[in-house]
Amino acid sequence: MEDMDRRSAMALGLTVAAATPLVALATPAAGAMYGPEDGTEIMPGVRQVKLGEFPATFGGYAKAVLTDYIYAPGVVEPSSPMMNDMICQMVEGELLTKLRDEEPSVSKTGHLWTCAKDALEQNTNQSDAIAVMRTIDLLPA
Repeated sequence: MEDMDRRSAMALGLTVAAATPLVALATPAAGAMYGPEDGTEIMPGVRQVKLGEFPATFGGYAKAVLTDYIYAPGVVEPSSPMMNDMICQMVEGELLTKLRDEEPSVSKTGHLWTCAKDALEQNTNQSDAIAVMRTIDLLPA
């Protein structure tokens, strides 16, 4: 291992400190942590849990909003355009996801994808368990 000077050690320390909140945000949420009344029902069988927001410092975005969506078993969400550019991740369960004009595919726990503003997406929970999708909405400056 090469010798590390004080400036390099400080840069490394700041990098680790800056990345720590991102790791915490990426940790999957357990569906059991949400009760049947948590969040706000935005349509029958789909609840929205707002987790927070933080400044975005890239790509002309002003902030990012972190939200979990909890899908009850059997829910079919209508196809709708995305309101913003966003990053989505399945943190629990699975959804049948149809993006744009692509064939539907199963998004399982850990799957990560992006959606562009105005792109169409439809999600269906075909399982007998809840599904939790986390989104990071990127809001323009």
